[in-house]
Amino acid sequence: MIKILIVDDEKWTRETIKQFGKWKEYGIEVIEEAVDGQEALRLIEQMSPDIVITDMKMPGVDGMELLRIVAERFPQIKLIVASGYDDFNYMRQAILSKVNEYLLKPINAEELNLALEKCTKEIQNHLRSHLIKPFSFFSKDITALIMEYKKKISSFLDELNTEGFENVMQRFFNELKKVDRIDSNFLAKIEHEFILLLEEKMIKNDCNVSDMFEKNEDLINESSLSLDLLLKKQQGLGKRYIDYMLNLKKRKSRVNLQEIKEYIDRNFADSHISLEVLANKFFVSKEYLSKAFKNMYGGNITEYIVSRRMEQAKQLLDDNELQIKSIATMVGYEDISYFYRVFKKYFKISPGEMRQS
Repeated sequence: MIKILIVDDEKWTRETIKQFGKWKEYGIEVIEEAVDGQEALRLIEQMSPDIVITDMKMPGVDGMELLRIVAERFPQIKLIVASGYDDFNYMRQAILSKVNEYLLKPINAEELNLALEKCTKEIQNHLRSHLIKPFSFFSKDITALIMEYKKKISSFLDELNTEGFENVMQRFFNELKKVDRIDSNFLAKIEHEFILLLEEKMIKNDCNVSDMFEKNEDLINESSLSLDLLLKKQQGLGKRYIDYMLNLKKRKSRVNLQEIKEYIDRNFADSHISLEVLANKFFVSKEYLSKAFKNMYGGNITEYIVSRRMEQAKQLLDDNELQIKSIATMVGYEDISYFYRVFKKYFKISPGEMRQS
């Protein structure tokens, strides 16, 4: 049974999608709706949808943030964007989040159903490729062996000890080679136990799964047809986890404020740059980053972003050919009225008054 979630603050758009979709044809039996990203995340936790169709511009948690969170926390979900905006930042986030299709409003029934067909085929292919033969129990000795080595492997992963991890994995697989009957069900059991162990570690350490394994897609998708291939795969994934955690610890213990400031200088015009975005990117808490930045530069990060945008806007106003609305967009403000308010608060005069003077 395939489940779908439609996220849009406009009821008529949700109704249009519901009307156009060939749900029975694609085996979609459950359709839920959300009016914004926050409600969508709550429903995702509850219903575990297979497909999410989302708008981009919504109040509260918008489509940009929803795509980012879903890609990080629920990478198995297929994503379809239905937006009225052909915007570069929206498209970039869609690409980063590996969106399956980007549809422009008004919704076209044929395009919508082609996107649904593509997603459902990928879901079905994934299920077929991961189909395990009928479950069978293993002997008491084999089960005890798996449990014993799982504890040792877990310990070396916690210690971030690459050499110890590789050695214990090698010993474990040497023991497995002594087992008389090794079939695909046996290999699936060993692989499943290791993936569960890695998932536990990643959840415990609040790891970004897409960052950790984005360069190892070939390794993750590699078919393990023998014990030797399975050993190679699991050693590769385990080493990737350890390397990621070591790098994360280094970055947390040594925040380069100059690097962060230079990043802001290059990207202040990005409408979605914020303290939270920077904290996530540089692997540090928002509270620590805010305090450290203020101690170093005498002002907080939000104030610095605003100052860079305002000074850039002031320079752009000297060019009488540019409309004020265009200038607002160029310095990171999608809402023209909000740009006016920030500008007047910063310079004590409006953009129009500054241009006239």
